Amino acid sequence: MTQAARHREEQRLIAAMDAYLAALRAKDFRALKFAPNLKNTDNTVALPVGAGSTRTIRSLREGGHYFTDVAAGQVEYWGVADQIAGPFLYGVRLKIEGRLIAEIETLLVGNTDPYFFPEIVLAPDAAFHAPVPEGRRATRDRLIECANLYFDGIERNDGSMVPVRDDCLRLVNGAEDTVTDVSELGASEAHRALGVRQQMTEGHYSYIEQLRARRFPIVDVERGLVVAHILFDHPGDIAKPDGSVPFGRTNSMMAFEVFKIVDDEIQAVWALCYTVNYGCASGWE
Repeated sequence: MTQAARHREEQRLIAAMDAYLAALRAKDFRALKFAPNLKNTDNTVALPVGAGSTRTIRSLREGGHYFTDVAAGQVEYWGVADQIAGPFLYGVRLKIEGRLIAEIETLLVGNTDPYFFPEIVLAPDAAFHAPVPEGRRATRDRLIECANLYFDGIERNDGSMVPVRDDCLRLVNGAEDTVTDVSELGASEAHRALGVRQQMTEGHYSYIEQLRARRFPIVDVERGLVVAHILFDHPGDIAKPDGSVPFGRTNSMMAFEVFKIVDDEIQAVWALCYTVNYGCASGWE
């Protein structure tokens, strides 16, 4: 496929997403065309279209980000939805087969203070979306491998295995979670000043027992982006290096993550994540 043809297909996928978001705002999906075997989940739960968060979303804010995979026919949007209960971070993935919507996967993230900055999630970032020069791009398989190594590094408390830049900035629900100024944060947040490798190797994420149900629905070789959907398992009884025990109860966390990879290194990581029942399925196994 030529670059021009690929970009036309990208725009077609984005247009399909825009049509879905317009229907969501209007709460009227009659103009959309769905595949007979349509699958729709809302925070991991299979639901009919129009059920779940669709009923409580009152508006979508301007801005946000689109991620596309022409080969897979998939598009994902990240933004902010105002529900009856207030603002939520909003991620939705569509799989398009021909002109039909075959899959809808929605993640809504409520207030996760101190990790909750809707304005950062909405903010444009041209560098993150910029095409990677051809000589600095990774293959599709390598992009997925780099993301998997990042998750493996968390599971094994070993940052040395992760191909990541020392200055890699990770944003979790819009909050800076690496190489950031922690002077105004409490002692429990001191690890956020460290780089990715050091955080992993020192065991700051040892309370995460497993990263499972890994999927990579969108891979964009041209821009060096790979989107991962994954579940983090927290058994609730594993201490961090400072002796504190995060959560103190069992839970899992559903996450949408995007990695920017240039020169075979992870340059940045964005994540949307929210707690769900411990051990639950993603709905897409």
